[in-house]
Amino acid sequence: MYKRMLGETIYRLRKAKGMSQDELGKLVGVSNKAVSKWETYESNPDITLLPLLAQALGVTADELLTDIKAEKDDPKPKESKFFGMTGMAIETPEEYEFHSDKKTKKDLPYMHIHIGKHIETINAKARGVIAIGNNAKGLISIGLFSFGIISFGMVSFGLLAFGVLAIGIIAGGTIAFGGLAMGAIAIGFISMGGLVIGYYAHTGSAGYAIGKYIFIHKINL
Repeated sequence: MYKRMLGETIYRLRKAKGMSQDELGKLVGVSNKAVSKWETYESNPDITLLPLLAQALGVTADELLTDIKAEKDDPKPKESKFFGMTGMAIETPEEYEFHSDKKTKKDLPYMHIHIGKHIETINAKARGVIAIGNNAKGLISIGLFSFGIISFGMVSFGLLAFGVLAIGIIAGGTIAFGGLAMGAIAIGFISMGGLVIGYYAHTGSAGYAIGKYIFIHKINL
């Protein structure tokens, strides 16, 4: 609980001061990746950094640890439910985030939604069994950039991947790479689309195909 509360407090106080993760990291002497891990509950700041961290965020060390000032300045997490999963959600003008209470043995939430609404939060990370967000990574992931067993996104990587740019064992998208690839431009062992390259290449009569075996389908208008 301590790890989660401290991460939420750091996030809200940083946002209230209009600082980026990189700016806060420089004030404390750590990388922006370290700040990101604090705010997503992956780790806690070293105890020796707490005075510097409190000073950078404009609070005392006690306020940082007890969340007193954060309660006054920013909305508290609210209990929410998605797809039958209960958890805590935070919504600000910049971001929306939901963590399911139910977690795996490795402390990974079954569902994590993290959507950045502004350009400075475009890299909002979602990490969970089901991950939905700008940058999603999970067994099932949906986002602008998604990585997972099953992934959907503008750029997606996975065993089963769908997106504008999709890379996977089975891939479907505008540009698709995979064992089975389907798209306007498709490259794979079995490929289907307008411009295709594959051992087995399937295209329409108006398309282009390069492959060991080429199949051209007549298009009836």
